[in-house]
This record gives sequence, C-alpha cells and structure tokens, in this order.
Amino acid sequence: MAKTKTTGATLSVIVGKNIQACRKRKGLTQNQLAQALEVEVETVSRYERGTVAPSFPQLENICAVLDVTANVLFSDGYDAPNAQDFVIGELLKGLSTRDRDFIRSYVQQYAEHHQTKKKQ
Repeated sequence: MAKTKTTGATLSVIVGKNIQACRKRKGLTQNQLAQALEVEVETVSRYERGTVAPSFPQLENICAVLDVTANVLFSDGYDAPNAQDFVIGELLKGLSTRDRDFIRSYVQQYAEHHQTKKKQ
C-alpha cells in the first residue's frame, strides 16, 4: 500500500481507507465486495468512508475476501506493505521456516551490500 496521510484520523477512517485500497487492488467493486460479505453496498461505502466501523467478525470476513491480514487494514499507511511486499509475502508463505529464514538472511545481506556500495 502506498503511504497515505492519516495523521489524526480515527481508526475507522484508517480501516476504511485501507479496505478501499485493498478492494481496488484486488479489482473488486463495492458491489462485488458487498455481495461477498452479504451486506448492502451502502454498508461497504460506510466502511470505506469510516462512518461505520465493521465488527470484528466482519473484519475477519473482509480480510478473507480481500486476502489480506488484519494488520494491513489497521495500518496507518506508514508501515503498511506496498504491493510488491504483499506479493513477496505471499510467495514466502509456501516455504518452510528454514527456507524463509534463508531468504530473509540473503535479502538482508544483499541489501546491506548494495547500501554500502551507494555510500562509497
């Protein structure tokens, strides 16, 4: 997700903006999301505007439909993963813990090496 200005925004507004961003990234309309959640389109619109906060069970449903974790919806935009981070995370899900640790270590070393080269 791209960084958004949410300083001072209420949690329901932050969640709403993130629902909207994830819905659009997934290529869904409000109507399609509403159908998947078995709610009215206006309810999805209210969630996205932050005028109504979804219940925790409904948040679980939203996460399932949008294929995201709750931390993505609750993020204020400053620590939220971008689309590439999301794809990489999805690719890593299928790997063993040992393989994920190896990949993390490799990426860390690679990044450190290239950051050092830029400073020279």
